Amino acid sequence: MKYKINQSETAKSLVETFSFRQLLNQVCCPTYGMVGKERLEEFGAMFFHPMERAELQQIIERFRNFCSIPPFIVSDLECGPGNMIVGATKFPYMMGLSQTDSSELAYEVGCSTAIEAGELGYNWTFSPVADLAADPDSPVVSIRSAGKNPEQAIKIAGAYMTGLQDHGMMATIKHFPGDGYSSWDQHLTTPVLPLDADAWRNGPGRVFQTLINQGAMTLMPGHIAFPAFDEPDDRGLYPPATVSKKLLIDLLRKEMGFEGLVVSDAIEMGGVVGFMNYYDACAAALTNGCDMLLFPRMDERFYVEMENRFLSGSLSLETLRDRASRIVSLKEQFGLFQDSRSAPNKLSPDKALHAALAETITKQSITLVRDRASLLPYPLLPDTKVLHAVIMNNHERYGELCERMKREIGRYSDSVDQWIDPGPDALFKAVADKSYDVIICSIGSRLSYGLNVVRLHDEVARNMMGGWTKFDTPIIFVSHFHAFVHKEYEASIDTIVNTYGDIDCTAEYLLQAITGKIPINRELVAHD
Repeated sequence: MKYKINQSETAKSLVETFSFRQLLNQVCCPTYGMVGKERLEEFGAMFFHPMERAELQQIIERFRNFCSIPPFIVSDLECGPGNMIVGATKFPYMMGLSQTDSSELAYEVGCSTAIEAGELGYNWTFSPVADLAADPDSPVVSIRSAGKNPEQAIKIAGAYMTGLQDHGMMATIKHFPGDGYSSWDQHLTTPVLPLDADAWRNGPGRVFQTLINQGAMTLMPGHIAFPAFDEPDDRGLYPPATVSKKLLIDLLRKEMGFEGLVVSDAIEMGGVVGFMNYYDACAAALTNGCDMLLFPRMDERFYVEMENRFLSGSLSLETLRDRASRIVSLKEQFGLFQDSRSAPNKLSPDKALHAALAETITKQSITLVRDRASLLPYPLLPDTKVLHAVIMNNHERYGELCERMKREIGRYSDSVDQWIDPGPDALFKAVADKSYDVIICSIGSRLSYGLNVVRLHDEVARNMMGGWTKFDTPIIFVSHFHAFVHKEYEASIDTIVNTYGDIDCTAEYLLQAITGKIPINRELVAHD
């Protein structure tokens, strides 16, 4: 059933008493790192980046106690709470969860995430990603998505969303009308969704519509243009959804019937502020359908510039009051006024149960993507000479992964060398001289905003030159993050395993799967 914000008379009356600055503060979600350390002020929501649990608990409590209206306490819990709360449970990425093909497990991850993060006071997450991984080179979507099949995305993202919301955590489906169809990065520029109306309604539109029908409470538009439903400006450019009345009001609100909260993506991203003036974008987002701005620059200039937009008529007091009233009404509906310390559900987290759930998903998600020579299972014995080669962009960021891989390989073999970015000549010599019995090669890198594409690039990519993959030495490639390495290296990679992320237990179960001690998934469910 669709979620609807019912504006209460109490909220409307309260908002009528707000000053212009108070209205702006209620419709903005800054990040604590940008404003919280500088000044203590009441905002409608606050986003907290990764910190130690004790520090988070202290600053969340401090901010919450300062606010007369209970605030939304926000983070980005796409892989469970562990990426944002140091020491909390980590799960594989959404695509790994999708590879289990289990809506029950997806629901349980949503439950455990809501309970564990809710204990600290979080009540809103900007997840799940509802986009489809249509373009393997997408710098934003990839393994953050449940895959490229709409039904699979509905099944897995929908179950995750429901698990969150059933346990007191508002979920956010993103990035409407759908990222993942371009190699352009909305952090840098305005991607264009190339689908016609029918293709969209049968693809990403179907996903968003179904999740809306299933009760999504909040939605995040992307800084993505969609010509099939929009019109160009005087420059011939189509606007990003963030500031598009046709996409947010005509399509999303009226045609699709979404009556929950619309929060912009980070408003300083190039996809929107490369399209138009920064402060004009803030005003246009609110005017054309957004209820809340994410990560605005909340300095004194912001208030002056927004007041200038009010005086010029591009941002009305009526709009600000409507958006603030919707936000306060949602807080009432969600029970925050009854207990401002947390979301309605107060179950205590069972960390051991959550850790076991993460291990189950990790084991089931490790996937043999390709094995032309039928190498797996491969017997690693004490006298097996193993080279662990690492071909990953920004390899200095993966120290823990490299340590875990070497340690786990060392549980099987007494002879393990690890080469990081060795270059094609060294690899060629190793296979030509038959220096090793087998090479296990960690390849690819995780998504990083502003990267443009997630492929190997620059000098690191040159490791794939030289022809070293076509000698007699068996080579098992492992892509820990980029799910589509096999597509680029169609001929040169004969055996490759995907893990869809790296958490504490991943290397252990990866080696068990490679050696046949546990079954390995051979179905590319999320890729279909």
